[in-house]
Order: sequence, then C-alpha cells, then structure tokens
Amino acid sequence: MDDEPDQRIEGRASRRASKTRQKLLDAALYVFNTKGVEGCAIEDITESADVGKGTFYRHFMDKLDILRTLIDIATDDLIRRMPPAPSSAVSIEDRITQLVTAHMTFFSERSDLFLVFLQGQTMVATRPAAVPGIQAPFARYITGIEQRLTPMLPVPADPARTRRIATTLAAAVCGSVITNLSILSSKHDVINSLDQARQSLLAGTSQLLR
Repeated sequence: MDDEPDQRIEGRASRRASKTRQKLLDAALYVFNTKGVEGCAIEDITESADVGKGTFYRHFMDKLDILRTLIDIATDDLIRRMPPAPSSAVSIEDRITQLVTAHMTFFSERSDLFLVFLQGQTMVATRPAAVPGIQAPFARYITGIEQRLTPMLPVPADPARTRRIATTLAAAVCGSVITNLSILSSKHDVINSLDQARQSLLAGTSQLLR
C-alpha cells in the first residue's frame, strides 16, 4: 500500500516525459521540413517546442539523434504499409504495384515524415561519414522491399538480382519525389509522378528480372 503514491508519481512523471519527447519530435519534424536538417540548430527545435535546451538533452543526445529517431519512425511506418512479405499469390508486376502504392499512400498521408526520410537518405548518399547510425534504417528499408519481392521471383531467387530490383524500385520512387519537389510541384503532382514511376518499372520488368 505504501508504494502506491510513489507509483502514481512515477506514472505521472513517465507520461510527462513521454509527452515532452513527442513534443520535441513534432517540433523537429516541423523544423527539418521548413529549414532543412542541415539549415537548423537545436535552438530552432527547442524554440518550436517551447522547451529549454536542457530538456532537449534529457531526451536526445544531439540533432543527429533526433533525426535518426524520426527516420526510424518513418521507416517503420513505410514498411508497415507494404504488402505482407510471405504472400506469393500475386505476380511480380502486381507486387511492384503494391510496393509503389505503399509509397504513394505514405507520401499522401505522412508527407512530413517522408520528406525527412528523403533528407536523411540524401545525407547518407552524399556525406555518409557525417551521419553515423543513419544508414541502418535505410538498409532495413531495402531489406523490407527485398523480403516482399523474393516470393515473386524465380526459384532459387538470386540475392544479387533481388537487391538490384529493390534498389531500382526505391531509387525510382524516392528520386521521383525529390525531382518533383525540387520544382515546387503540388502533392497531387508528386503522386502522379509516383504512378508514372510505377508504370516505368512495370514496363521494364523483364529487364529487372535479367
């Protein structure tokens, strides 16, 4: 009985800490999308969240740590939208359509997360040494695509070919979003470009399978 007040206090403290952490994540998501990851400072995040820097450091080590957390969240969300991995009841063309559709839905519903995901992807591609630890979510993302493609491929599946198809799909989809956003296209235009990327992938399916 004597422990109950302490447990209630700990519960309230835990809930406050969880809310503060989410507040910081929401603020970082906003700041990264308005100023760019490399164009902002921790002060921009704390100001947006209306908390002190000390509060930030109780939850995250630095800007890279909160970026890594957001990319992990984005990766989990995107993979969750993909079709079930074990299914082999569809053709490779249908599976490509399902995977691209998952990206289209993710962009349509959570463009903020998708844009931070793409910023991290660009940083990994151009300056990998500057973003240690961020490579892991993207490797997990490619593996997620591979796992959903493998049942559709000729047996025995060639891991190198599966990786090639997965990376081609990811490059086509993510590159399409980046290209369209660079010319200030609307969300509708971006989604249309993703459908065009899907059509291009389907048209080149035979080459992808070689």
